[in-house]
Amino acid sequence: MQTNTDFYLNQLKRLVGGRITALARTGPPQDAFDEEFFGIVITLQNGKELTLTFLADDEGNGPGSFEILGKE
Repeated sequence: MQTNTDFYLNQLKRLVGGRITALARTGPPQDAFDEEFFGIVITLQNGKELTLTFLADDEGNGPGSFEILGKE
């Protein structure tokens, strides 16, 4: 059985061998009560860029999550 940790590690696998080339931010939210998110831009060995955005844990009791955007 796959755990949540296994699920996230499988997503992160594609970043191995890439290089952190920039910082990223989502920009100011439309709702003043929402927060802006931040992350890193990873350039893969094939030259493509992916953005890894760190997301908040809504309940504050876990490690949170992330989102990977871009095409490989």
